[in-house]
Amino acid sequence: MLVAPALGVVGCDLARRPRHLATFDALHVKAYLATVAASAILWLVLLLAASPRRGLARQLAAGVFVTGFTLTNGVQSGFFSLYDIYFSHDSAIFARSFPRLVWGYLPLTRPALAARFLVALVVALGLVIAARALVRPGRYVRVLATLLVPAVLYGATQVPASFRVWQSTTPDLIYVHGLVSNLKERARVANDAPDFRVQVRTPLPVPALAPTPARPRNVLFVLQESLRGDVVCNGYEPDATPAGEPPRCATPFSNAAVPTRYPFDQLRANASTTAISISNLWSGIAANEAYETLMSAPLLWEFADAAGYHGAYWTSQHVMFGSMRLYVQDVPTVRFAVATQLDKKADFDAGANDALLTDRVIADWDALPEPFFAVVHYSNVHFPYVYDPAHAPFQPSEFTKAADKNEHFFNYYKNVAYLSDRAVGRLLEHVRESDKSSRTVIVYTSDHGESFREHWEMGHTSALYDEEIKVPGWIDAPEGTLSDDEKTSLATARKQYVWHYDVHATVLDLLGVWDAPGVAPFRRRMLGHPLTRPERTTTPVPLSNCSWLWECGFRNWGMMQGPLKLEAREWDHDFHCFDLSRDPEEARDLGERACAPLAELGRAWFGDMPAAAWPRHKDVLYGPSASAAAK
Repeated sequence: MLVAPALGVVGCDLARRPRHLATFDALHVKAYLATVAASAILWLVLLLAASPRRGLARQLAAGVFVTGFTLTNGVQSGFFSLYDIYFSHDSAIFARSFPRLVWGYLPLTRPALAARFLVALVVALGLVIAARALVRPGRYVRVLATLLVPAVLYGATQVPASFRVWQSTTPDLIYVHGLVSNLKERARVANDAPDFRVQVRTPLPVPALAPTPARPRNVLFVLQESLRGDVVCNGYEPDATPAGEPPRCATPFSNAAVPTRYPFDQLRANASTTAISISNLWSGIAANEAYETLMSAPLLWEFADAAGYHGAYWTSQHVMFGSMRLYVQDVPTVRFAVATQLDKKADFDAGANDALLTDRVIADWDALPEPFFAVVHYSNVHFPYVYDPAHAPFQPSEFTKAADKNEHFFNYYKNVAYLSDRAVGRLLEHVRESDKSSRTVIVYTSDHGESFREHWEMGHTSALYDEEIKVPGWIDAPEGTLSDDEKTSLATARKQYVWHYDVHATVLDLLGVWDAPGVAPFRRRMLGHPLTRPERTTTPVPLSNCSWLWECGFRNWGMMQGPLKLEAREWDHDFHCFDLSRDPEEARDLGERACAPLAELGRAWFGDMPAAAWPRHKDVLYGPSASAAAK
């Protein structure tokens, strides 16, 4: 009777992930068995202390047992049903609300998730009732069990947990470890989450919309990761793969799959941080808005759902990274998949293999109801990159940050992009060969680029130079899915300066809701204009890797208006000004006065710029509210 709780925990774990557990090597088997023993001791002592038929101590022990058993099993059962992994340290460290964290920030308004907690509660109560009927502890055993309760509770918080990739720990102890990790962050004992990260969205309701697209169509949004605009075939290149030579670009597969696309050669992201960039793309509002505004803005899925479209989101991104899961877990979808559902051992930074993502989307494609708005979000071009020497045409190629081998590392990066594009190209070919092809418009871009010492930086988020924000972008539309005016406008946009905010507006227009009265209140904060229409965004737009949505690790800010671009990092005393029409390499700083009045506008938008950090770094996560700090 007393080992029944632990047997239940382990039995459920074996039922949920038998194939994964079977991959454990000897070390992880030993670790798992050790935590099975720790779990058994925890529940045995609590249940034994709750089993006497009389006394206040037994009621207190019963309360602890029922609460702990219900939460650990309810959260882990629900969390696993969503993500195919358990709630852990990664899921917990950035949480601001500890009470909501206790139930894993799970959306308990979903009946299936709430039912899991109810089942765990009924089992916990049943165990206590059965223990009181069957267990007969003697006096000394009762006293000893009661005295051991604080010790086993403390011991559970000290058991180290395998929380990433293997998760070779029982789910109840992984849950406890996650809560303890958050408490350590709050107490400043640990520093794994020094910056603010995304929290649960509370989007404003979008009223029912009557879509009026120029032509009936589905919209498929393909979003790449860390892909620079200068390594791709943005416009169609008929000779992209010459015989016996390396490809002319790192994206020959997508290039061949959609030869009639409309490219945007001067498209720029408004951030080089993924979380901020996807917020710009999916919400359309400036990243420097107040926290409440950012978290209450509906995303493209909400607008599509209000207009009667079926939503889908498939990604190879590891959404436990920085609590990204909280940003996407409530979007209205009929198809949903994330990295850990594709591969439980998905890399925390690079995600699951992009080929697996394409496999999943293809498997779901025929069953996806129309009309739909679907997003396919790739991940493998993110550092530390997913590389295959069998598909590496750009040589010499080497994974190294040595300055004298920068070209080798850049080739390595292009090979990574090439490998990911194999998956993208295969998806695009499937879509264009499917029955839905004639009714589906494809929108394509990347969240940001990647620097390789062009301005002394490596990677992304470090700056706002073009190697980090100039990205590929195009729209592919079969005959009959665009009006003549839309075709003309898209073709005209090829050489014009456009931004991710415009991509957001374009998707809304493709969905036929840009002019809907119900969207009008939300459009007041949107910065972009549809590329399917002749009006362009000519007002200044912000560039920033600092936001209340995702506080910056590398603080930098900027502005753009046409070809004029302003950029500064936290150690700068003045903005740098560049005219990209004359200086595309951003080699000649004209001085901030040459970009007037962008510098003054930037300081007004971003705070006391650029000498002070904005948003303020201290007291953000667990101090005063973001809105109060912003004021």
